[in-house]
Amino acid sequence: MESIEIRSASVARDEQESLRDVERIASRDTEFLRGLLSGIRCGAVAIDRRGLLVLINRHGCEILGLDQTPPAGTPVDLAFADHPNLVRVLADAFTLSHLPNRAELDLGPHRREGTRIGFTVSHVPGKDGECVGAAIFFKDLTRIERSEEKERLKDRLAALGEMAARLAHEVRNPLAAIEVTCGLLRRRLADNGEERGLLDKITDEVRRLNGTVTSSLEFVKPLASDFKVGELLPLLERSILVAKGHHGNKSPKIGVKCGTDLPPFRMDPDQLRQVFENLLINAAEASGESGTVEVEIERIPAPASTSDQDPWGECDELVVVRVSDDGPGIPRETKERIFHPFFTTKRQGSGVGLSTVKKIVDSHGGLVDVDRSALGGARFTVRLPMTFDETADIEGQQR
Repeated sequence: MESIEIRSASVARDEQESLRDVERIASRDTEFLRGLLSGIRCGAVAIDRRGLLVLINRHGCEILGLDQTPPAGTPVDLAFADHPNLVRVLADAFTLSHLPNRAELDLGPHRREGTRIGFTVSHVPGKDGECVGAAIFFKDLTRIERSEEKERLKDRLAALGEMAARLAHEVRNPLAAIEVTCGLLRRRLADNGEERGLLDKITDEVRRLNGTVTSSLEFVKPLASDFKVGELLPLLERSILVAKGHHGNKSPKIGVKCGTDLPPFRMDPDQLRQVFENLLINAAEASGESGTVEVEIERIPAPASTSDQDPWGECDELVVVRVSDDGPGIPRETKERIFHPFFTTKRQGSGVGLSTVKKIVDSHGGLVDVDRSALGGARFTVRLPMTFDETADIEGQQR
């Protein structure tokens, strides 16, 4: 009897040890699974047949813009209330015989503009082989699409540049002939002031058209930036002098507010001077002789990077320059097109000034936009990343 009890105790110890081994293996497998889901470089979401969330990994939360991880057991339509397209795909997973593979969808208006994901949906089989849930694996395609769009834009601009060069050649020759002919006729009509006045009008319009052709040709040329470490304040001061000189005695009062130190940072000084000269000349023209133009400068923290291709991902601060005027402002219907090439509301304008401003700011990795100013007119805001290079020259002088 005693030997039987000893054997029974030994069996019990073996069973307990086996149970502990199973628990250790299960715990190890659970941790391994969690590490796997956390480490894969794509979003992963799993739900059961009741439509309840089983899991979502960290990358999934980042792509979907979720501040907190929804707890397991949350109905999927509540967990992803801002993404109805994704909810629909998950719900359809239990009714479709052929699941989507390498498909794409837009996340919808509640995610940052233009976010598009590529995804694959799979069934989760149970012990008996029946489907007990569904899983979706997805990646953010926004960066890829933006890169492809940039390449397409480069191709379109290159084609536009070739066309503009041919068009400029074909238009300039007859314009030059017209101007020369007007000069010859002016000599023959020395005593006829009225007819000479008509010829002067023709000559002025020919020169204006030639200027438009030249401006258009300059716009479609690719920018050749010469980045160096430069100082922004002296650049702005020179731009203000140019704007005042452009309007002469009719220049409005132009004030500058800068409540912070501005260390030198990487820029193309000549191009940025062109940006601020353009904005200040426009603001002075809108304000008029008795008006007011204000230039405000500040440094702000750069927003958190959303991807490794974020143009602000390598800088900690931005410099913000606001040019405000008290003019009539910009109508809402015009505001949407104001940075479009060749769009202008001025009688003598070519429509390339503000589009060139945007082109230069974009090349610096910055942003430019327009809204209503506190003065009642327009306010143009330029945001530029402040990146530094301690070994570079400051406009040709060693730091």
